Amino acid sequence: MKKIWKRKGTWIAIFICIFAISALYLFNKEAARDMEETNQNLIQNRIDQFHQWAAEADATAVKAKQEGDAATADEQAFMADRFAKSIKKYEELKIAYDSGDWDYIYSADLEGMQLVVENPQEAQVSIEEQRVDHFTLRASYEEKQQLLERGLIPLAQEVFFNSLMPTLYNEFTGYSAAQWEQMTERYGTVGWNILYQFTQYFLIPITILLGAFLFGNSVSSESMRKKRGLHFFQVLPVSKGRVFIAKYLVSLIHTILFTGMILMIPLGLSLMDRGIGSLAYPVLVYDGPDPSAFGNRTPVPNGDYDTFHFISLSDYFIQALWMTLLMVFFIYTVYFFLSLWIRHAGATLLVTGSVLFIGTMVGTSPWNPFQYLDVHRILTQENRVLLVDNRYTLQNGLLALGLTGLVLWLLSFGKYHQLKVK
Repeated sequence: MKKIWKRKGTWIAIFICIFAISALYLFNKEAARDMEETNQNLIQNRIDQFHQWAAEADATAVKAKQEGDAATADEQAFMADRFAKSIKKYEELKIAYDSGDWDYIYSADLEGMQLVVENPQEAQVSIEEQRVDHFTLRASYEEKQQLLERGLIPLAQEVFFNSLMPTLYNEFTGYSAAQWEQMTERYGTVGWNILYQFTQYFLIPITILLGAFLFGNSVSSESMRKKRGLHFFQVLPVSKGRVFIAKYLVSLIHTILFTGMILMIPLGLSLMDRGIGSLAYPVLVYDGPDPSAFGNRTPVPNGDYDTFHFISLSDYFIQALWMTLLMVFFIYTVYFFLSLWIRHAGATLLVTGSVLFIGTMVGTSPWNPFQYLDVHRILTQENRVLLVDNRYTLQNGLLALGLTGLVLWLLSFGKYHQLKVK
């Protein structure tokens, strides 16, 4: 293992990984800043527009009054008064946004959303005549309540007032789909929120795979006669099994440490920026359709009745930590097993990555360990909606990853005993 750390290639690879995650952080930062500037321009444009409409209504009212058209004068005076109230509302909203007074913004949003949440038959929210699902409205309302109660700053979003959160229950088409995606796209602005966002990008399995590539070739390189290191162990009173276990564990620990280091970089960068934020931030978790309500029929997601709940980021990351540890064991063991058959480390990386990708695409069994590589989807229980299967749980995921990794480890152990070094 010391030889690995002495290689220039190892350090170059590590610095490339650090640079990549730092670049992703900076991209996220710039995207959030662009959203903030867009919001400031948007609200100022609305204020300017209402000023223009108010001036036009006042002018029309004066002209109508001079011409003796009392009905038009009253109507335009009424419209001018409405525009003046809208100007006051948006000016207060602008002040709140610029000063970071999210309590005011949340309270205004909750007041405006109350009708559509409590009486969906009387009031709806639509995009190009395509209805926003009631589940999304209920979840967004609850999220704002929790943000208000906990005094938290939200994720950056292009529409910050009357904003809605993205959920699985909306099925927009055409231009409405593109508009909805733009409206609900979110970026973290503080450390924990950014790490939470990166978790949704498959950052964890990709980092683990890179760690396995850097540190997982010690046994295979020597046993496949790319090196002669194992000759030394053969003349010592040490069993071949102990050599295998020692090298495996050392490489596995290095992979765990590498993964942890890469994942902590966004937090380190955020300390020099806006801070790490709060672990109390609410994360949406889907409960999915209730099978008992369907009897012998196949459960079908229904946004009007399906329930949900929120967990804190602290709970989310604790669960993600357990998933990450088992995932390191699983992915590293897959790589380790394949490296005993493939001579070239680059080819092993390519094959392992292909196996992981294909594994996520083939089969939807809750016992398929590859289905648990998307940590975010498992922790938020999205498969309960996407696959209508309540067996996709954290516990089953840990079990599938752990047992499959153990089987592959035993196969690796057996393969290693069959290898000969000449």
